[in-house]
Amino acid sequence: MWRSFSRFSKFSRFSPSFSKSPKSSSPRKFPSTGFELIDQSEKVEEERLPHYNRDEYYPMKIGDVIHGHYQVVAKLGYGTTSTVWLSRNLRDQQYWVMKVHTNTSKYNHESVVYQHLANHTEDHPGRKHVREFHKSFTLKGPKGDHEVFVMAPLGMSLRSLQEIQRTGIFQEQLVIGAIAQVCLALDFLHEANVIHIDVHSDNLLIGIVDKSVFSTVEENEVQKPSPRKVINDTVIHVSQYMLGGKGPLILCDLGQARIVSDDGEQRGNAMPVPYRAPEVILNMPWGKSVDAWSTGLLAWDLLKGESLFKVYDDESEELNDAHHLAAITALIGPPPPELLQNSKESCKYWHRDGEWKGPVPLPPKRDFESLAGDIIGIDKENFVSYMECFVAWLPRDRITCLQGHFHPWLKTKRKPNAT
Repeated sequence: MWRSFSRFSKFSRFSPSFSKSPKSSSPRKFPSTGFELIDQSEKVEEERLPHYNRDEYYPMKIGDVIHGHYQVVAKLGYGTTSTVWLSRNLRDQQYWVMKVHTNTSKYNHESVVYQHLANHTEDHPGRKHVREFHKSFTLKGPKGDHEVFVMAPLGMSLRSLQEIQRTGIFQEQLVIGAIAQVCLALDFLHEANVIHIDVHSDNLLIGIVDKSVFSTVEENEVQKPSPRKVINDTVIHVSQYMLGGKGPLILCDLGQARIVSDDGEQRGNAMPVPYRAPEVILNMPWGKSVDAWSTGLLAWDLLKGESLFKVYDDESEELNDAHHLAAITALIGPPPPELLQNSKESCKYWHRDGEWKGPVPLPPKRDFESLAGDIIGIDKENFVSYMECFVAWLPRDRITCLQGHFHPWLKTKRKPNAT
């Protein structure tokens, strides 16, 4: 997962369609002064991440020429295992994104997943909603080697877009459009026997329609260089957002994805904590339907601006699991006998009849209908039905992502200003 953070790149609709820079093999000179210098005592960008280690990141600077012909023109984001940069190919002036991994990422599972997907060339409508891989190479840094992915540039994430909304939530029609595209993307992955595992709004990026934004981002770094923090020979640049029109939604970050056999059964810990499906929390076998669970929670996040199941105790994993399972129980009722019988850990949380006995109190009973009551301007009946189809104890009781794409809620058409 990576985060774009601080600055917007606004662009003129009259900008050239691709690049303002003349075709040339010579790199462009970027300013060495004229930018805001951030105090060394202030943590910025990737420094704010837990377990950050400066030596693990490649010390990239705007203006650097990488791999002989990719000149870095702006920083777009960062994550726990990478930083993301906009670059221009000096040979043909085409813009690309470079995802530069930390030197501790010795085995990059994401590249294996991309290679696997490259063998699935069937015409599936969801393919265009999964990020495509162009090429990779190894970059030698002062503290080790860094694998670099070269990919087509994309815009900001849905989470970043949500954070700048005045209300912090999206209108129903935008959410419907987003979820429909996510369902198609996941169905493509599932048809290729890939489970994404990490579905949330930070891994959904908006496609760029007006490609003139790339040259404008570059020009911004010349005319008004981004703020940065300088520590000895390391420069930490502040990222830019890219706004380039309402393109398709693209599911990204396959670093946690699993390639599975036809039965799809997996074991072990997975998924971001607030999105973890019950079978994952209970150490049971899990499969493709964990993505369906996440898709239900994603819709809730986008409409409500908050997670359906929050982290209750980040100091104790065991207690947090108990809080998480208690919250699910309070919302959709006790688990069915089949789950209680098949889970070795269920006895820590429920009696044989499904009555709660966990180490934390059971929250007050609630349901989707009452929780959705304060969401204004939605088709509540179909939305509640949608949530109940995805948020279910047993994987087999959840609909597939393809079935979700055709759910009546995703076909809702609202009149302007309807409530």
